[in-house]
Parts: sequence; structure tokens; C-alpha cells
Amino acid sequence: MADAKRLIPTLVVVLAILAGVHAIDASPLGVFYDDAHYAILARALAFGDGYRYVNLPGAPVATHFPPGYAAFLAVLWRIAPDFPENVALFKMANAALLGGVALATFVLARRRFGLGLLPAALAALAGTVTIPALVLASGVMSETLFLALLVPLLLAAEKGSETDGIKTAAWLGVGAGAMALVRSHAVVLIVALAVSYVLRRRTREAVVSAGAGLLVIAPWLIWVQHFDPLMPEPVRGQYGSYGAWLMEGLRADGVGLLWAALRDNTVTGLAIIARSFSLTRHVVFDTLAVLAVFTLGAVGAAECWRRSRVLLLFLAFYLAMTLLWPFSPLRFVWGVWPLLMLLMVSGAVWLWRVGESVRGARLVARTACVVAGSIALTGALVFNVRGYANAWWATVSRSRQPSIQPTLAWVAERTNRDDVIIADDDGAVYLYTGRRALPAAAFTARQHFRPRAVAENAADMAQMMNAFTPDYVVVLSAGTREAAQALAAANPPLLQPLDTILGGRVFRVTGAKATRPAAARRP
Repeated sequence: MADAKRLIPTLVVVLAILAGVHAIDASPLGVFYDDAHYAILARALAFGDGYRYVNLPGAPVATHFPPGYAAFLAVLWRIAPDFPENVALFKMANAALLGGVALATFVLARRRFGLGLLPAALAALAGTVTIPALVLASGVMSETLFLALLVPLLLAAEKGSETDGIKTAAWLGVGAGAMALVRSHAVVLIVALAVSYVLRRRTREAVVSAGAGLLVIAPWLIWVQHFDPLMPEPVRGQYGSYGAWLMEGLRADGVGLLWAALRDNTVTGLAIIARSFSLTRHVVFDTLAVLAVFTLGAVGAAECWRRSRVLLLFLAFYLAMTLLWPFSPLRFVWGVWPLLMLLMVSGAVWLWRVGESVRGARLVARTACVVAGSIALTGALVFNVRGYANAWWATVSRSRQPSIQPTLAWVAERTNRDDVIIADDDGAVYLYTGRRALPAAAFTARQHFRPRAVAENAADMAQMMNAFTPDYVVVLSAGTREAAQALAAANPPLLQPLDTILGGRVFRVTGAKATRPAAARRP
């Protein structure tokens, strides 16, 4: 038994790392869009350029992502300074971190939820070797680092929040604040920790933990307040702060924006659950899958309230914010997948144990455990077996890479080093060609609910051109192609059709750098 106790957690870690390594592919940065931006910021930090978007003309100070993950990548960039060869190191680091997430989830399941070796291992593996976790871990994205830090912190927070101690509360608050510097949504962890103290009638600890957390994130908040207004208006949606982006949406649509987000994201969230646990895509099986997941999750949440209150409060606040955020909830739900799987496994185990110990509840509890557990487990196995067979973690890269590569090839071969490019894949263009690059369209909160009209996209592109005087526009998506064509058909035309690439069009900006000396022009 002692050997099994040592072997099982080791096996969990090894399987998680192997799954992470197996999911690594050779796709370029930029397939997730945000991954290229993380790398740009990491490169700027590694080369001493500061926390700036050096891909944009003028290299404005970055205010979109908090600096935690970019700083982590910058350290790796210093270790392996050759790009794009170092992308493999970035992805390997995520695979190693996935092993850390698995181990931390296993320990949390054992120590706080009282799960046995096999249920704890099941929870850890369900949260790390399955498709949702691998989609994020296989890219250069911040979620895996976030989870690798979050789960141990939750374990420490549960123990610390149960005891008196100002010093412990302060350190926990510092940890919660540090998490918000990796992913902005983690600010709710500061709230969850403080509320947990209040519910235990430890008001002093609540104030100290919240104060310490806010003190940690205060420099970043001051940084954003100072520099975000300096971000040029046309790129503020993609490059400006989250808060300003949301406030702009609320100014345009009022609180109805949040109601529409709640409505749409609830439907999408149910679809995510159905897809991940349904035996086959049919309304009956989807409904059964959702009911099974909610049954196990609800029971697990009740057990979590007794055993791991900070974790449950964090999940409640995090998911509430996700539902109200005017963006697809997919990445956010998958970003806490190990915690959700832990709740489900804990719920199944609790139902089984009640069936053992409470005579009157035996039949109902064990029947619910077997039925709901069988539906969820079978559906998850089917989904993930299909996912491994078809490498579903690479779905995004397979769909995006064919459009990115022609853009990169054309820009590298046909433009000068000092040219400025408007492109759908602006981050990838800068990383792989060295050309400064701008997004081809604005990004607003209301786009989550309705596509922008051609005239709106054309106006945004014209504003971008007026602000930055780019040389070329390389567009592939339907919306940006139509906008560019509208500007080419304007009187007078703002764009001149120049070339075609696979799936897209290339335009020259009329009059762009017309006075450049001939010797500086590429033949």
C-alpha cells in the first residue's frame, strides 16, 4: 500500500506531462492570436525594451495583459534567445506545468476532499490529460501557468483561512494578488479569500488579506490608468485594457450588454458541457449529459463548501464573471477544468459514501451516483477517445495555420523591413517577419452579439490607416476583405489591389511612403 501511495501520484504526473508533450505541434505563434501577443511582450522584456508592444509603430506601453505570463516567457527567452526555435521550449514548459497541475490537483483532492488514491487520480487526470486542458496547454497561453500556481495556493488558503493569523492572511492576500498578475480574472480570488474570512467571523484577517492583495496589484492598476489612455484609439480593443474595453461596451449598449452576455454565455456554457460529456450529439444525450454533470457538480459543490470554501467561492465568482463577460466562455471554462473535474469526482464519491452510511438514502444516493457517474464517464471517454484519435487539441492551429502561412510568406518576400502592415494576424506578422504590424479590424464588446457591417469595418480600417500610415493591407477573413475592397472602391480610393494569396487579398495603401528614396525600395 505504501508503494502504491508513492507510485500513483508519480504516475499521474508522468501521464499529464506525456499528454502535454504529445499535444505539442509545430504550429506558429498566432493561431490563438493572444499567444503571439504574449510572445511579443516577452521578447520586449527579454531584450530590454520594456513592457511594450514593439510590433506597433511608436511601441506603446502594454496595458492589455498583466505582466506575469509574459515575464515567465521572457525568462525562457533569455535561456533560448533564438526565435522561432525557442517556441518549442515555451510549449515544453507548458507540458511540464501540466504535470504540476496534475500533482497539485491530486494533493488537493486527497488532503481537502478526503478522496481515495484512485478517485484523486481520476480527478487529476480528468482535469489535465483531457482535450479541454490540452487545447490550452499545447499553445503558448497563460492558463497552465495560472493553474500550476492557483491550485497549491488554494490548498494553502484553505488551511490558512481556518486559523487566526494576520501574517498568514497577509501572505495569502499577496499570493492572490500575484495570481491576478498572471490572469486578470483571478482578481476574484482576492474577493473569495476575504469573503471566506468574513464567513468565519475573522474580519481583521479579511481586511488584511484583501489589503495585501490590492497592494500587490496596485502598481499594475496605476500603470494601466496612466498608460492606457495613450494607446492609439484604433487598436485599443486588441491592445488596450480589459476594463476600458468593457466600459466602452457599457457606454454603447448599457447594462443590457451584461444581460445579453449572460443569456448567450449560459447557452454556450451548456453546449460546452454537452459536447464534453455527451455520448453522441443528439438533444436527448446532450440533455442527459448536462443533467449528469450538474448533479455531480452540485453535490460536489455542497461537499466543497464544507471542505474547501475558498475554492468554491473562487469558482462561483469566476464563473459569474465569465457568464457576464461579453466574450465566448470557452477558454475561461476550460481554464479551470481541473477544479470542475474535482467537484464532479467529489460529488460522485460523496453520493457513494452516503449510500454506504445512511440506510434511508442508500438506494437514492447510490442510484444517482451510478447513473450520473456512468453517463458522465462514458460520455467523457467517448469524447476524449475521439479527440485523441483526431488530435482535437490542434483544431485551432489546423484551421488557422493555412491562413497565417501565406500571409507570412508574402510579407517576408515582398516588403521592406521598415514597412508597416495591416493584417488579420498582426502579431504573427511581426514575430516571423520583423515588420511592424497592425490589426485589420477593431475589436469591441458588442461584436460578441452581432457581426460588424462592412461599412463599420471599412471605417475602422480607414481610421487605422489614418493613424498609422501603413504600407500594405493583407486580409483573409471575409469581414476584413470586404472592408478593404470597399476602401479600394471608394472615391478617391484609399487602397489599390496589388496581389492575391491563398484565401486572401493584398492591397497597397495609396500614397504610402511615396517619397521614399528608390534605393530603399525592394525591387
